[in-house]
Amino acid sequence: MFPVTIRRQRKYEAEQAIRDLEARGFELIYPLTELEHDGKEFKRDSYNRKIFVQNTHSSCWIAKLRKVD
Repeated sequence: MFPVTIRRQRKYEAEQAIRDLEARGFELIYPLTELEHDGKEFKRDSYNRKIFVQNTHSSCWIAKLRKVD
């Protein structure tokens, strides 16, 4: 059986999804982990050159589960 990957933007949503799947007979094989990504946002000026606007930050909560036979 292939593992099920849970990806959620908020931690409480990921925890709820894990609880729901565990109630349906799944087991946790990869713990809930936060992945963070930092980036930069640019815009173009009238000469089509890139101009830095701001730094961006995003995160995602990931866990893996598999069905217990």
